Amino acid sequence: MKSTLLLSSILFVATLNSCSSTQDEDNKVTIVTFGGTVTEGTSAKLDVFHDCFKWGTGEVNMVRKTQTWWSILERILTDWVEVDVELISSGSVDYTATNGTARLEDDVLSHSPDYVLVMFGMDDALAGVEAENFRKDLEKIANRIEEEKVNVVLMTPPPISEQMTVNCTMDELRHRQVHLTGLVQIIRDLAEENSLPLIDFYQYFLDNRLAYDHLFEGWLPDAVAQTAMAPFVAGELLPLMGVNNYPNPTLCDYRKVYSDADNFLSKHSGFTTLTFFKDQFYLGFRSSSRHAPPEGEESKPIVMRSVDGVYWEKDAILQMPCVQGGQPEFLEVNGHLFAYSTGVLRPQKGQVEYMKYGFERIGSGKWSKAFACAAGVFWHPRKWCDQYFAAAYATSDPKVAVKLFSSPDGRNWEPFSTICEAATDANETDLWTEGEQLIAYSRAGKGSNNEMLISTYFPSENRWETVSSGRTIQAPFVFKVGDRMMITGRYCSQSDEGFRDLKKDWNAFNSGDDAEMDKADPARVEAYHHGLRTGIFVIDGTRPRLVMELLSAGDSSYPGVVEYGDEYVISDYSMHEYYPEIKRPGDWNTPCDIYVSRVRFEQAGM
Repeated sequence: MKSTLLLSSILFVATLNSCSSTQDEDNKVTIVTFGGTVTEGTSAKLDVFHDCFKWGTGEVNMVRKTQTWWSILERILTDWVEVDVELISSGSVDYTATNGTARLEDDVLSHSPDYVLVMFGMDDALAGVEAENFRKDLEKIANRIEEEKVNVVLMTPPPISEQMTVNCTMDELRHRQVHLTGLVQIIRDLAEENSLPLIDFYQYFLDNRLAYDHLFEGWLPDAVAQTAMAPFVAGELLPLMGVNNYPNPTLCDYRKVYSDADNFLSKHSGFTTLTFFKDQFYLGFRSSSRHAPPEGEESKPIVMRSVDGVYWEKDAILQMPCVQGGQPEFLEVNGHLFAYSTGVLRPQKGQVEYMKYGFERIGSGKWSKAFACAAGVFWHPRKWCDQYFAAAYATSDPKVAVKLFSSPDGRNWEPFSTICEAATDANETDLWTEGEQLIAYSRAGKGSNNEMLISTYFPSENRWETVSSGRTIQAPFVFKVGDRMMITGRYCSQSDEGFRDLKKDWNAFNSGDDAEMDKADPARVEAYHHGLRTGIFVIDGTRPRLVMELLSAGDSSYPGVVEYGDEYVISDYSMHEYYPEIKRPGDWNTPCDIYVSRVRFEQAGM
């Protein structure tokens, strides 16, 4: 048996090289994940540290298929491999390697895969499968796959943590841990002896405390852990597929830092911004009852403060001169911290105007009175050369979608240049400044096919040149890691084409027209809305490619980013913990909470 496997493994590199030409001809790479409960992925609670009750019920939200490690992995690989990628999950609950040998033809080989990711061991350990039997079955699986000239990648399962003592005694826990360790060593030995690629989840979880702490019932990765698993697998698998410039992110921390879910009028905490000023983090967001509070209902801009990005305290509720205020946007001006919040004004019933108000921090928990800056909605102000700039939308000019404003002091703002004309339907815009370079990244609507726009400024001509990114990214925030541009924002896990298609049902469902609402499929409405995520992308030229997702769903994202040592602290908001089944319009008006993550990128040269 071993000699057969060794002989076939010699063909691995040759098969890999020939595989690329076959993939080009077929224009698709097919990957099958094959294993047990951990491979399948949906048996865990969404987040082990929180209740995760569906809104208005006592039913716990579990990991959905679109939140599993293999589903996220497919989306990452699709962006990085030059041909279409189809990932098929053949993981099954309670499957052991013995089950795998019986189901290999139907569950794996029937799909004519190019790669098979094989991960057994956890269910085998819990079932008490003898080590020698496990080895024989795993060898049999690998041999049969390689007979079809298909690339085999072995994977170890995660470890068993102390949290399993909830369901067993300490002695039983130790026995299971020892047994699993033995099976993991068999997988490693088999990979080494036969020169097969190995993705070692077991060691990854031991090295990454965040992932280890997020093992549901001590052995099942929850959705937080699975968002960490996906980029780890991508970083191991992409070099085998000929891609060597993936930035290998590690999710180092993920935590909820603010919630007011029990208060109806302030349960929606959303639209975050983040900065680092005089050795402290400042996090801004808006508190209201829902995404779009009705006229006359209050919404408040809130500022929180932290010395380490882990433990947070409320610094202030900014006092707006109007009932409704938006999230604060931060800017350091000559050693002073300013915050800018949009006020919603209704001079006459049914009319809406927006005014940006500024605040200056004057002490711990103390901010100045609001001062009016300009009409419109500012987005992420930045310093460029010796001036301050902000992109604004919803200004008083109906011919302009996004206008650039400038200020010498952070208080007095004037329109400076037009970034996007009204026809683009652009709005939320982040600015990137470096040397003499100024680039704008704009969320766009139907006028630009919902694809984020990238506009480059030519100062000598006071002119902008705009191209489409080809991707739907909303509420963008741009930052740099090493020499590479990164962007984070809201995107749809259903693909951009799926986003536009599913949104038709969303629009009909919310139209208020009974005939239109009857045409909408609530399942498609839920697929669209639940599919919204906080994504992190690399931008090479104008092409954004997905690097990783943060756990999120539905009304979510609007991130802020701060570089901190060798990590990036990222804020966002999400309603995933409470996500309900969509049956009627408004079912999605659940609480939203504020989250902060830490991510490290490890590719050499970054």
